[in-house]
Amino acid sequence: MGARSRRRHQTPTKTPTPPTTMMVTMKALLLALAVGVACAVDPAQVSGSWRTAAIASDSPALTADGGRLRVLLRHLQCSQDCRVLTVTFYTRQDGVCLPHTVVAQAGEDGVYEAEFEGRNRFRVLQQDDGHLVFLNRNEARDGAVTHVTLAAGQDQELSDEDLARFAALTEQNGIPRDNVERVAGTDTCAA
Repeated sequence: MGARSRRRHQTPTKTPTPPTTMMVTMKALLLALAVGVACAVDPAQVSGSWRTAAIASDSPALTADGGRLRVLLRHLQCSQDCRVLTVTFYTRQDGVCLPHTVVAQAGEDGVYEAEFEGRNRFRVLQQDDGHLVFLNRNEARDGAVTHVTLAAGQDQELSDEDLARFAALTEQNGIPRDNVERVAGTDTCAA
């Protein structure tokens, strides 16, 4: 009986976690941290002239040249500690540049909401010197949902390294890397 009771009171040994499970968990935690931290917008770095450098979506026809969600940024203006973001941009239909100004309100979670081609909920995923990356969820009036990532620069070009980072961030948010399109050179709307 002594040996039996000793076995019952022994603490079970923990099975080691497989390395692949640890890597997936670590990547998920890093992504959550990156998205959570990136939501804090620095108004001093946001307000000003911006150009769309690259765009991607899970419905590529909507962000292709002439697509209703191909946003060609011109200006961002933060107010009220960036709780309100005024976005000035163009879209093109049949080769004609159409100007738009949308005012977005940020919720407590840092997600902006605005109306344009349906209901949009977007956040800043990444902000650094001269670059912003947005993730948008557009729900069209017919209920169709499209996810868009957009990289903006204070100059329109992205380095190959910046484009690769944008493509990786796009893929991490469920949009195929192959759907990434450079916009530089296709934006012919007025400055």
